[in-house]
Amino acid sequence: MVRFWKYLLAFLKLIRVQNLFILAATMYILRLLVFIPLLNNSYFEPQLKNLHFMLLVLATLCIAAGGYIINDYFDRKIDLINRPGKVILGRILRLRAGMFWHSLLTISGIVLGCYVAYSEGMLKLGFIFFIMSGLLWFYSTTYKRQVLLGNIIVALMVASVPLIVLLFELPLLLEKYNFYINQLQTNIDLLIVWIIANAIFAFLLTFIRESIKDLEDFEGDAAFGRNTIPVVWGTNVAKSIVITSSCFTILLLLVPVYKYRWSIITLCYSAVFIIIPMLIFIYGAIRANSKVRYHQLSLILKIIMLSGLLFNIVARYRLF
Repeated sequence: MVRFWKYLLAFLKLIRVQNLFILAATMYILRLLVFIPLLNNSYFEPQLKNLHFMLLVLATLCIAAGGYIINDYFDRKIDLINRPGKVILGRILRLRAGMFWHSLLTISGIVLGCYVAYSEGMLKLGFIFFIMSGLLWFYSTTYKRQVLLGNIIVALMVASVPLIVLLFELPLLLEKYNFYINQLQTNIDLLIVWIIANAIFAFLLTFIRESIKDLEDFEGDAAFGRNTIPVVWGTNVAKSIVITSSCFTILLLLVPVYKYRWSIITLCYSAVFIIIPMLIFIYGAIRANSKVRYHQLSLILKIIMLSGLLFNIVARYRLF
């Protein structure tokens, strides 16, 4: 029994269960607190069945979990240098077991995604899950060794999570409510912009965080000849990219503040939980020069990303 719990805890750490929880929360928050309220304001209803949406979330989680496993599988030697205490494959779980779980989860994700797409009459959307699983495989084996490309791919994968919610709902809405959307004023445009804004925010913060992780893992990456930004272009260039991207993110955040004239509550939330932490992060990035400091910055970005997700809850009650 003790061995079982040890195996289970190791497996949950391997698939980053806390990250999977956030992914699932992201999809459900966007559906329940953005999609449904905005649609109801236009007297529309979501067309994707609740069961199918649940399976869509599960498919996304399976693909992500499989991606985490295959990434750790190919990164095992580097992780023994960068974070030796956190290596699971080859220590607690066998490498063969890791490959088995990667295959099972990835195939399950593809099957579930294709089933939802087929059931809703949008079979072509099933290819999204083939593409996602393929990108995660090639990222782990090839792309992450190429300067900038690996960071961009991870950022795109995270940004795709809110977009999946939109892609599986929008065609069904357009099919049923096309006449009303074309003839009447509806919230469909705001809905699309809001989801895309979430995706852009996720992309930028993930790209910044991946760049910070490259700085944190510089020692192991350099030892194994990985072509990350700090290894190829130097730590100063890597920090400049992080700082510039962070400043650009803040500027983008100010656009909706000006455009939509938010309430005092949403303005205060954005300032206290997103913009001010971003400024603290930028200041920390300028001064950071050690593995410990870079790790702290990575944690700050995690908190900012979570705050950005929770902003959808605040917006639900103040804007929609």
